[in-house]
Amino acid sequence: MASDLMNVGATGKYYKVQSNGKAQAGLSIGDRVVTNSGTYQILDVNADGSYKSALYDENMTTKNYTGKYANGYNPYSNATSLSDETKNNIKDLYNGGYEADKYKEKYEEINSKRPDKYESAYKEQINDILEKLENREEFSYDLNSDMLYQQYKNQYVSLGQTAMSDTMGQAAGLTGGYGNTYAYSAGAAAYNNYIQQLNNMIPELYENARESYQEEGNELYRLYSLYVNAEKSDYEKYRDDVNDWQSERDYYYKEYRDEIDRERSDYFNKLSIMQDAAKTESSDYWKNIENENEKWNQNFKEKQFEYEKYLDGLKNISVKISKTSSKGKKATASIYDDALQAFNDGGENGLMMIADKLSGSGYDKSSIDDVLQYARRYGKKSDKKSSSGKAGFNSVLVDLFNYRG
Repeated sequence: MASDLMNVGATGKYYKVQSNGKAQAGLSIGDRVVTNSGTYQILDVNADGSYKSALYDENMTTKNYTGKYANGYNPYSNATSLSDETKNNIKDLYNGGYEADKYKEKYEEINSKRPDKYESAYKEQINDILEKLENREEFSYDLNSDMLYQQYKNQYVSLGQTAMSDTMGQAAGLTGGYGNTYAYSAGAAAYNNYIQQLNNMIPELYENARESYQEEGNELYRLYSLYVNAEKSDYEKYRDDVNDWQSERDYYYKEYRDEIDRERSDYFNKLSIMQDAAKTESSDYWKNIENENEKWNQNFKEKQFEYEKYLDGLKNISVKISKTSSKGKKATASIYDDALQAFNDGGENGLMMIADKLSGSGYDKSSIDDVLQYARRYGKKSDKKSSSGKAGFNSVLVDLFNYRG
């Protein structure tokens, strides 16, 4: 069975390969073609009308497929000895098929609600604080730029001048109103006393300025820590939302796949009952099947030798690869989502960044290739052009019947 990722792009339509070994013209991407050697899914339609495809299920062949063919074929179509009732019952089953819509709709609804890309609400504030911290100058103290010192200076100079004037006046009064050396000395002493008080305040003003500088720095660090913690909390909540979304999506995808299996099993059980009735009534069925198989065997043998030759070469390559490769991790559903988002946002450049990251994290090459193919196939910017390089195993198998109408 091919990867479940192929089910995402499938149309659910099955076509029986033509008797000439080719798929009919006009098929679409996601259609499946049932052949004698397995069932293939159309991945792309080339400009000339030929198809690029991959093996979907090697065990589902024209020999055992009992579902509905979109091109109207069923193994009982040409039977001539069936009763009308049996024919009608089988026709209704083939035309009706089976559906699994209950969980499919829920899965598609949730899958479309992937959380938006995370955007920081505090990026500007954090960067602004970091810039202030990085550009912050070392502490220095300048009396002339200290407004508080200037206020004290004006105050004490004024008080000193007043004291000097009063003292000189008092000294002059003692000498009959005449100035003398004593009066000047006493006035200067009074003035200098206030100037000394001003100077005594400088150490205190210095410490105040230093404390203010430190408090400013502490406040910047406090704000930085506050914003960083808020950022961390927001991102953790975002990751929780993404994880919850992925869990819910994976749950409904599993339920959807289980529903398909249940509906398919129930459908095939009903069909088997009618087939048994038809086989009992009609020998034409087995004759038609035998003729169909003979045609297929003839066509298949013509391709078998070429395929086995290629397979031998592939084995040699696989041996060389196995000697140099190591066991790596397998990609999870969330990695497919990240690759798809990277391709939608950044095209091939974004996709290559994802590939480099996965390679450096120990994921094996086949998983990485599968992730890249999925992103290109289902991404918004996928150009659907066939990639050049080494052919994959499934694409080589397609050559066995050459999908072309």
